[in-house]
Amino acid sequence: MDHPDQNPGDTNAPPRLEWLGAPNILSLSRLPLGALFWLATDTQPAHLWWPFAVLAAAGVTDVLDGMLARRRGITNGIGSWLDPICDKVFVAAVLGAIEYYRHPPLSLLALIVGRELCQLPLSLTYRFVPVLRQWLHYDFHASGFGKAATVAQFAAVAALLVDSPGQWVAAWVAFGVGMLALGDYLRRAVMIGRQRLAGGRTGGR
Repeated sequence: MDHPDQNPGDTNAPPRLEWLGAPNILSLSRLPLGALFWLATDTQPAHLWWPFAVLAAAGVTDVLDGMLARRRGITNGIGSWLDPICDKVFVAAVLGAIEYYRHPPLSLLALIVGRELCQLPLSLTYRFVPVLRQWLHYDFHASGFGKAATVAQFAAVAALLVDSPGQWVAAWVAFGVGMLALGDYLRRAVMIGRQRLAGGRTGGR
C-alpha cells in the first residue's frame, strides 16, 4: 500500500539535482531577502519604498515557487518542507529588523508570529515523543490556510512599517488566520496518522 501522503507526481530527481530546481532556488532566495530587509529598513519614512520592494520580491518568490512546483508535478519533494521554513525565516528576519529600528511592543510582534510560537512546542513534542512519531505524520505541504497566514503576516508587517493606526487589527488578523492554519496542519497530521494505522491493520491481516 502506498504511503498516504505520497503522490504520483512526486519527483524522482536525485536530491542534489532537486535542490537546484527553480522552485527550491526561489524558496531559498527569501533567506538573502531577509538579510536585505535589514539593510533596506531604517527610521526614515521617506525610505519606506526600499523595504516594501523587498517584501514584494519575497511575495513574488512565494507565489512562483509553488506555481512552478505544481506545473512540474513536484508535490512531495524537498520543497514541501523548504518553502514553509524559508517563509518563517524571512518573517522572523523582517520582524527582527522592525523591532531593531522601530521598537514596536513585543506583544504586537508576538501576535504576528503567534502561529510559529504555538507551533514550536508542538514540533518539539512531536520530535521527542516516539509514540507521536509512530502515529502522526506531519504534512509540510502548504495549505490554503497556511498561505493565507503568510499573506496576513506580510500585511501586518506592512502596517508596522507605515505605523498604521490599524496595525493592532492587522496583527490580530494574522494571529487568527495563523491559528486556523495551525489547526489545519494538526487536522491533516491526525488524518494521515489514521490512514497509516488503517493501512497497517489491513496489511497485517
